[in-house]
Amino acid sequence: MTVDSSEEKVDKRQNRRAVPVRARSHASREAIMRAAMALWRTKGFADTTVTDICKAAGVSKALFYVYFARREDVLLEVEILTMRDAHAAAEKVVSKPYELLDVITLVIDALEQRARHFPPELIFETVLETYRLEQRTLAGGGTDADIAYLFLDPFRQAQRDGKLAAHVDVVRVARLAQMLVADGVRCWAATGFGNEPLAPKLAAEVDTIISAFQQPDAHRRL
Repeated sequence: MTVDSSEEKVDKRQNRRAVPVRARSHASREAIMRAAMALWRTKGFADTTVTDICKAAGVSKALFYVYFARREDVLLEVEILTMRDAHAAAEKVVSKPYELLDVITLVIDALEQRARHFPPELIFETVLETYRLEQRTLAGGGTDADIAYLFLDPFRQAQRDGKLAAHVDVVRVARLAQMLVADGVRCWAATGFGNEPLAPKLAAEVDTIISAFQQPDAHRRL
């Protein structure tokens, strides 16, 4: 039979307390996100304040600011335009013989399918917030390589697989592709999503940009 020392007993008590504290913390964060989404769907983004969100979530404003510096940060946390689904779609394609256009199309299609579950206004605001996040990163001394561009990981994999020439600057191409897709999504959302699918047209435009960078002397011309 072993006897715990005083320090071990304290550690065990602290660990037992830490679990419910973490659980409450996660629950509060989730409550804020759910409340924000519910209000944005009914009141719209512009007319919903932090106070509104806190009242709906049953939390104080002080607690809100523990998790989020601004109302807009909730947009990014909710992942309305999530890269997770897009990258999962890309990984399925590259696990077997593929063409780069197929990867681009599926990445954009994954964004499109998720976006259709949200009001167009939220999509529009999310696109604007991604621009602001990029600006803050660069203003803070970061570089393009520090930004989680949508196509960066798929393009890096494509370059390893020989689908992109070795001389292609994948960070720059990923940035240009993101700009094109973000603008396309913004216009698409502003028109209420329209009736035509977004992915095929945008994917073809991104592929055209990539083709230009694939040329042997592209690094001198572009």
